[in-house]
Amino acid sequence: MSMHKKDGYVIEAIYPRFFYPHMTPVWLSTVVNFLGFIAPEPKHAFGYLELGCASGSNLLICAANYPQSTFVGIDFNAAHIESAKAAADALGLGNVKFIHADFAQFLASNTQQFDYIVQHGTYSWVAATQQQQILSIVKAALKAQGIFYLHYMCYPGSGQLSSIQKLCHLVDQAEPPTSTQSLAKAKALCMELHQAGAFMQHPNIDAALATLQHNEAYLAHEFLTDHWQPLYSVDVHQQVYQQAGLAYVGSANPCDNLDSISIPQRLQATIHNTQAPALKEYLKDLARDAKQRLDLFQPQPQAYPTQQHLEQLSHTYFKLLPHAPSEGVRYFHTPIGQIQANQTLMHKLFAALVQRAHCFGELLQWPEFKAQPLFLIETLFLLMNAQYIHPYLDDMAHSVQVKKLEHFLAQNGLSLKIVPECGTAISTQFKTL
Repeated sequence: MSMHKKDGYVIEAIYPRFFYPHMTPVWLSTVVNFLGFIAPEPKHAFGYLELGCASGSNLLICAANYPQSTFVGIDFNAAHIESAKAAADALGLGNVKFIHADFAQFLASNTQQFDYIVQHGTYSWVAATQQQQILSIVKAALKAQGIFYLHYMCYPGSGQLSSIQKLCHLVDQAEPPTSTQSLAKAKALCMELHQAGAFMQHPNIDAALATLQHNEAYLAHEFLTDHWQPLYSVDVHQQVYQQAGLAYVGSANPCDNLDSISIPQRLQATIHNTQAPALKEYLKDLARDAKQRLDLFQPQPQAYPTQQHLEQLSHTYFKLLPHAPSEGVRYFHTPIGQIQANQTLMHKLFAALVQRAHCFGELLQWPEFKAQPLFLIETLFLLMNAQYIHPYLDDMAHSVQVKKLEHFLAQNGLSLKIVPECGTAISTQFKTL
């Protein structure tokens, strides 16, 4: 048994710091509202739990942006929790708590209820026992209209990585001194095989090998677990429902909730005409060659009545993010290729958003959108996905912790600008189109 693993999962390599904007409260609630369901109100006090928080970057950013709320992160890697606690103390963030525990320990000890529970980058990398423990925590701790965000690798897209993962795992089983050394050897071996033509019959090998460009610490967590396994989304949905009592409501990636901007046009009719929900969902994964899922679940999804739903959306504001080009955007990258943007409309929309945040109700009165609410939703979702606009939170005064946090993150290899009025952060290395 490898000395740098616990329960088959790497503990010796520190997971790099990342920030995932799809996990922020205002993003999650806005997407669920657009899907037609009641969601927690992120302007009010709420509880937020991250299962497998690593060094806590997501929670640190959220805690600074939502000072009225409480955040809890758990991780079974002591080094991760020590780093997260030190950062929270240095930044003076008193509304975030980091706990060194595995899922079973937290399940046995937790008594708190949460409005949001998020789990990113673990579910398809751990054993079935740990998956069950995750779902047991969610069942016990998520409030009735709360949101559970679950990220995982899925078929068919992630299956393309299986040959590379297997090679990396076998190299690691030879037990070099560290997991990062295992990855260095595995990467060199993969490239040697590639250059010798071993992957000639592998049509997507370039994309698979591109994954190896990440640093070894990240790849150790990505490839060296004993339980690496892409999942079928329909099986996950059934598992979450049967074991936690939660219903699938949609994706945290807003574009994936609209077939018109996420499914190739020639396949849309086939999917539309498919009645069986599970089959339809899997057809969508096939059409998108889906590699990862960002699924949203609720224990008791409560749909808005039509008029109330329209009222909720009408008061949902969107703000142009600081890096967005004032002249607009030429095209959008999507799973179905590039979608050409209407230049005149984009220029008009960006010019308006530069001045102030606009609500859905205001934009719906524009001549371009008035008779086409779906076109407005498509436009907003594409702009959200491109990270040009973001659901707007408020302009309330935030503490000096924001600037301190930006400095801390930059020192730790994560260059971000905190955007408190949107409850999020954006990369300072963002490239516009």
